[in-house]
Amino acid sequence: MKDSDLILGLINKQTSAINYFVNNYQQFVYVLCVRILNNNEVAEEITQDVLIKCIEKIEQFKGDSKLKTWVYTVARRETLNYIRINKLETTEISPSIENTLNGDNIIALFDNEDLNETIQYYFNKLSTDAKEMLTLFYLEEMSLKEIAEITKFSESNVRVKLYRARESFKSILTEKDVTLINQLRHG
Repeated sequence: MKDSDLILGLINKQTSAINYFVNNYQQFVYVLCVRILNNNEVAEEITQDVLIKCIEKIEQFKGDSKLKTWVYTVARRETLNYIRINKLETTEISPSIENTLNGDNIIALFDNEDLNETIQYYFNKLSTDAKEMLTLFYLEEMSLKEIAEITKFSESNVRVKLYRARESFKSILTEKDVTLINQLRHG
């Protein structure tokens, strides 16, 4: 379905358009929320709130960007508002990961799920801005221009923030950690 058809259907509150919108945007919004919040339950609640808000406020979409960019902007704002209102820390340390990382024979304890958890562990140590930049660019595969539209930063500022996010992630990972992750990835 084209964005223009979807928007018209949402304005007219057509059930098929609403279902299509929810089915196609729910995972996208949820991934953003969970990456920033590190909390599945809260991310699910915010995802529902964002989807409802987007459907209710679809008339406010001006068409200056893609619909996906607008939805992401709403999701970003709602997630950051939740953090601000609740004064949340945006990182959690999973005890199982922490214990695993302190083990002597660490390689024997890992499988693919553990590798993902380990990478997530380090990712969660990043600032909210860094997590957002890396998520948008690498996971959502958005262009610098799209990220600039969402964040209201200039493209050059986005480029700098993305560079800093990469550098922050690298600095969190020691050489030993990178070696371990590469060993786990390649068996």
